[in-house]
This record gives sequence, C-alpha cells and structure tokens, in this order.
Amino acid sequence: MTLNIEGKLIGPGERCALIAELSANHDRDLEQALRLVDLAGEAGWDFLKLQTYSAESLTMDSDHPSMAVDPVWGRTNLYELYRDAAMPMEFHKPLVDRARALGMVPFTSVYDPRDLPFTEELGFPIYKIASFEMTYDDLLREIAGTGKPVVMSTGMADLAEVDHAIEVLSRNKSGPVVLLHCVSAYPAPLEDLNLRAMESLAPRCDGLVGFSDHTIGSRAALAAAAMGAVAIEKHITNDPTRPGPDHRFSATSDVLRDIATGVAEIHAARGSGEKATTGAEAGNKSLGRRSAFALRDLPAGHVIAREDFRFVRPGAGIPPNDPTAPVGRTLSAPVRAGHPITYEHLAP
Repeated sequence: MTLNIEGKLIGPGERCALIAELSANHDRDLEQALRLVDLAGEAGWDFLKLQTYSAESLTMDSDHPSMAVDPVWGRTNLYELYRDAAMPMEFHKPLVDRARALGMVPFTSVYDPRDLPFTEELGFPIYKIASFEMTYDDLLREIAGTGKPVVMSTGMADLAEVDHAIEVLSRNKSGPVVLLHCVSAYPAPLEDLNLRAMESLAPRCDGLVGFSDHTIGSRAALAAAAMGAVAIEKHITNDPTRPGPDHRFSATSDVLRDIATGVAEIHAARGSGEKATTGAEAGNKSLGRRSAFALRDLPAGHVIAREDFRFVRPGAGIPPNDPTAPVGRTLSAPVRAGHPITYEHLAP
C-alpha cells in the first residue's frame, strides 16, 4: 500500500518520508516555533508534526507522589511539565500556514477527543497517536471516526497492545494506519533500538511501518531507512542547549540535512529488488566474463575439440556455462587464433 498525503507518498516503494516533530521546542514563543518550521523546510523534510494538548487534557494538578517527574525534564511534576510544554492553541494556524508555504504537509498529535473539533477546523489530512496514548481507546475511537489516515507510535508497547489498538481503529473505520516503531526513552540508547521490530509490525499495517527516532544524531534514522522504514519522525531544534524538556535530544539543522540526503541516497541504492545486470555493470560483464577463444587457426568444416580453445576473458564468444559449448560442433566459418568462437561460427 502507498498513501498519497497531499502529494507526499508514504509506502514501501517510495523514498522514506521525513516527519519533523516540533514537540515542546516552540518554547511558547511563536517566532521560535516559526524558525523551527523554516529549519525543517530548508532541510527538505516532508511533514511538520505538532502536538495539540493542554496540561488539563493530559493530567491534573495533584500533589500525589506518582505525579513526580525526573528533574532532567526541568519540572517537578507532570502538571507543571505539560503546562509549560503545551503549545498555545493560537500558534497552530500560523505554523500550519508556514509549513504549507514551505511545501510541507502539517498534521498533529491529538491527546484528548475534546480537541478534535479544533484540529478538524485546521484541515489536517492525517492524525498522529503518540505512544503514550495508544492504549487510550476513547481517543482512538474518536480519531478513527474522522476516517483519516493515522500515524501511530508504538513505544513501550508489546504486540498484544499494538494489535488491540489496530483493532479499535479498524472497528471504528479509520483510514490506513502507519505504525512507527519507537523506543520511548529520551534520548534512546542505540543498543535498545531493536530496529528489527519493524519486521514484526509490517504485516500488521500492509507494510506501512516506520521509525520514530529519539536517538542523538542521524545513524539510527538512516539505518531504519535502509531497513525499509516508510517514514522517519525526528524532534527538531535550533539549539540543543536551550532550556526546555525536548531540546537536548532533538536534531539540529545539520542532522536534518544529513538524514534528508541519506534517505534519498538510500532510496536510490535500495532499487526495485529485481536482480538483473545494471547499466553500470554492462561494460564489466563483457570485459570480465570468460568465453571461448581459439588457440590455433581453425578452418571452416573443422569439428571443434577441447584442445582447440580456452575459456578466457573477455566475454566476446560462447560462455563457459552454456551447455551447447563448442566441443563437437562444426565450424561454418574459419576462426583465427586468438579470436573468439561465437555462435555465428557454428554450423546448424
């Protein structure tokens, strides 16, 4: 299956689609957010992915110990983290407009069904379901009800959870589903990636399987593309040292460009899968393969014996793997010593 999302193709036979994740790196500053959109567009990425939520749509203001978060996130509890990381709703429209002006297709992750009327007004052609939300059946049902294609990350999930989420989406008549293999660690260690898990996911989504990359650098994304990922999602930043929860593991402009160049080259290198002689090989095939060359002058009417020729390079004559090789055949025309014995020299 291949999806056409406003002219951007996602499918096993296409170049790996590139999804730039704005995440919390807008820093609640519209100009900063617009700079990041420009950065992704200039690097040649295909999609801009936003996040639509508020602190209240994800959690509640509570002093329960379970709400505590690791200090690495820059806040002490979930409510504070999401309150400060949430993108203001009024940022959506200018970011959508900037993305489209740069040739990117914008879409968003929705975390609360109550936000769908707002995002539907923006005309997003697809929706994202984040790893943390893939077990939230109410949300899956509402997103499926739009009938639009769904990109779903599968971080932390086992296959039973993946199958259940797909079943919920299918039962509620969602569009096609793109599954993104994901390791929900920030940053994700390379040794934990298990990129071959894409092989387990692919049959569940008609081959529409990709990779949501939380590693540092470009290596993991390029490895996934080489393994057949149909899409790569990557957080973007213009400065990984900026304060904020996501900058530290996000990709800078040079990484985005490296990935964009790499996936184009990988797509060209992967080819069609058909095994055949390429144009680049044709000259070497002729020059480097062996064929029959006469060891002495051979007159017309001569019956060829094994001692009359050798199989040597180049491949200008009868090849050595042909069962009708020249031994025992009669020449219809003479062959000079050091010249190839061709099919045309053999009598019928």
